[in-house]
Amino acid sequence: MILLFLKSIIIGVANIIPGVSGGTLAVMLNVYDPITEKIGNFFLVNRKTKLSYFFYLLVVLVGAATGIFLFANIIRYSITNYPKITVTIFTLLILPSIPYIVKGLDYKKKKNILAFCYGAIIMIIFILLGLKYGDKTAGAVTIQLSEGFTTIYLIKLFLCGVVAAGAMIIPGISGSLLLMMLGEYYNVVYLISSLTLSLKEKSFTIFIPLIILALGICVGLVAFSKAINYLLKNHREFTLFFIEGIITFSIIQMWLSI
Repeated sequence: MILLFLKSIIIGVANIIPGVSGGTLAVMLNVYDPITEKIGNFFLVNRKTKLSYFFYLLVVLVGAATGIFLFANIIRYSITNYPKITVTIFTLLILPSIPYIVKGLDYKKKKNILAFCYGAIIMIIFILLGLKYGDKTAGAVTIQLSEGFTTIYLIKLFLCGVVAAGAMIIPGISGSLLLMMLGEYYNVVYLISSLTLSLKEKSFTIFIPLIILALGICVGLVAFSKAINYLLKNHREFTLFFIEGIITFSIIQMWLSI
C-alpha cells in the first residue's frame, strides 16, 4: 500500500500539469488497469470485494490529492511571476503528446480526419465562449471569495470536475489541460494553493468550490469509466482523433489565458 501511495502522488503531480497525462503515468506505473477496473465495477461486486476496492481507491485518492496539493503552490508561483515562461513550458509539454495519442493509427482515413475536425470545431467554440464569458485569471476567484460564490459558478465547477475526471481516465489526455480549456485551471490552482492559508486563518469559504469540484470529479470517474472504455474498445480511432483535434487547438486557449 505504501508503494501504491507513492505512485499515486506521482499521478497527482502529473494531473496538475497541463499536457501531462495522469492516465499515462498510471499505465507506466502499472496501476491503470486496477484503478479503472475497481472504479468501473465498484457497484457490481459483493460487499467484501467492494470494501477491498474502497480501501485501494482511497489510497489512490489520498496519494493523488497529496501530489496535487504539494505541486499547486509551485504552479501558482510560476503562473503569477513568470506567466509567459510557464505557458511556454506547458506548450512544450503538450506538443509531444499530440502525435503520441494517435501513434500507429491511419491519419489519412476520411473518418479519422472528420473526427479530428469535429474535435477542433468544439475547441474553437470553447475558445470563442471563453473570450466572451471566461475568466482569464484567478482574479475572479479572489473576488468571489470575498463576495460569495454564485450558484452558476459552482455548477460550472461541478461540470468542469465531471469533464476533467473523464479526461484523467484516458492515457495521453490531461485533465488539467481540459480545465485550462474550460477557463478554470488557474482558478483551481489558486484555490488548492490557498488551502494552508485558509486553515491558518480559520476561513472555510474556500472549501465550498473545492468540495463541489471534488464531487464533480467523483461523478465523472464513475460515469465516464465505462463510457470511455466502451468508446475506446468500439470506436477507438474516431475517439482518439476527436481528442487529438481538441488538444491541438487547446494550445491557442493556453496563450489567450495569459
